[in-house]
Amino acid sequence: MKSPADANESVTLRARFLWTGDGPVIEGGAVTISGGRITGVGNRGATCSGAEEDFGEAVILPGLVNAHTHLELTHLAGRVRPAPDFIDWLRRIYRVTIASPIDDDAIRKSVAEGIARSLGAGVTALGDITRHPTVTRPVLAEHSLAGVSFGEITAVGKRRGLLPERLAAASIPGVARSEVVAGISPHAPYTVEPDAMRACADIARRDRLPVCVHVAETPFEEEFTRNAAGPFADYLRELHLWDEKIPASGCSPVELVERCGLLGRRTILAHANYVSDEDIARIAASSASVAYCPRTHAAFEHEPHRFREMMAAGITVAVGTDSLASNPTLSVLEEVRFLHQHHPDVIAETLLSMGTRMGSAALGLDGKTGFLSPGMRADLVVLPLAQGACAWTSILDVGAGEPLAVFLRGQCISRDERTPG
Repeated sequence: MKSPADANESVTLRARFLWTGDGPVIEGGAVTISGGRITGVGNRGATCSGAEEDFGEAVILPGLVNAHTHLELTHLAGRVRPAPDFIDWLRRIYRVTIASPIDDDAIRKSVAEGIARSLGAGVTALGDITRHPTVTRPVLAEHSLAGVSFGEITAVGKRRGLLPERLAAASIPGVARSEVVAGISPHAPYTVEPDAMRACADIARRDRLPVCVHVAETPFEEEFTRNAAGPFADYLRELHLWDEKIPASGCSPVELVERCGLLGRRTILAHANYVSDEDIARIAASSASVAYCPRTHAAFEHEPHRFREMMAAGITVAVGTDSLASNPTLSVLEEVRFLHQHHPDVIAETLLSMGTRMGSAALGLDGKTGFLSPGMRADLVVLPLAQGACAWTSILDVGAGEPLAVFLRGQCISRDERTPG
């Protein structure tokens, strides 16, 4: 269903409450949009020219931002369940993908399905990891999303010679006229050797590309980076990728990423589940961001995440969903509600900010989306108010309503049948 704003005609959306992405909830909020952009934000008394739509007992929010996902793995939904044994989970994914390889058309369908699920959940911008950038980036561009497509790179042991080819593919520009930009993702310290990380850092600096690295995801990753030993070394041997040239760096995963030049303002560290005080200080000093995936983190039964200490140190911590190989949905709202359920001491505004403007900042999209302000993309979500409940309860409580409507660049791309009008 399209709104009048699609034809550059002004339309004002109203609801009982509005949250811009910062500050308190506004009672009687209104957002005016035209030509895919926000042209005004105010209260119910604000005047407007053009059409109006009043959602009544609802709250208007910025579109949600998924800082870390793998859309091309959507086809694995329900096929590979996470468990405390991370290596066994990797092993099961490998078996499924080897037994049932998918072609380019199937990858496109998987990404398109992931996008549809994301948009239906109110996600309007994302950071997507892809091993097939030439296939997935055009699909992202078709849907008018904002975000970063991180081309994933693995090059370790007997496959280190694949680095130039994979780095070239990962760093190709995004699709013209798309608001999805290209980035690179040297996958993790156990799949990309230090020399390869340095090569990725050089390309990222040269071409000003955003970077995403999976780091400190498991407790035994540090054994690999320090000593080239442990479960990850054993798994590489199992895959016949191990050779004696794989180096031991003698440092933590975060310190290794820093030494290789990958830790900086345009870097997202995915997961960062096992970090020391020294690691947190390094991340804070570098201005890198962290993408925390709460329900995936819980599914693998990791130790409590240190997101509060990270934010106290000044680190931008954004919410991600990871993939449907480790998570039941691609809903950032459900991630935030999960956090609220398990960390009720954290201020509601802070939690929702992790799924909106902090995600936007981590992806380099601040000034474009994740916030309701004149000039920003008209990406927003309308949620129903629970009867007798306040705005924050209706947003954050587990079991609260799903989106009544989702607007992407001013176009209503999802609307619940209960929506007024």
